[in-house]
Amino acid sequence: MADNNTESLFYTAEQVMKKLELKESRGYTYLEQTMATGKPFAVIRIGKLYRIPKESFDAWIKRINQPVQG
Repeated sequence: MADNNTESLFYTAEQVMKKLELKESRGYTYLEQTMATGKPFAVIRIGKLYRIPKESFDAWIKRINQPVQG
């Protein structure tokens, strides 16, 4: 039996699209491209479902939010 108190290690496609403020059609296109290249974050596809490892996605967001040093 699954432990419902355990936090998932993955975001769903819908969660990532919401965070990136992408519409569904553009969001799935972006996830396909990201999955094919492995950049800028990891994407896993299981059948028709997309799962994005939180650690990979959150690390990418952290990198792009760091101030530019000059």
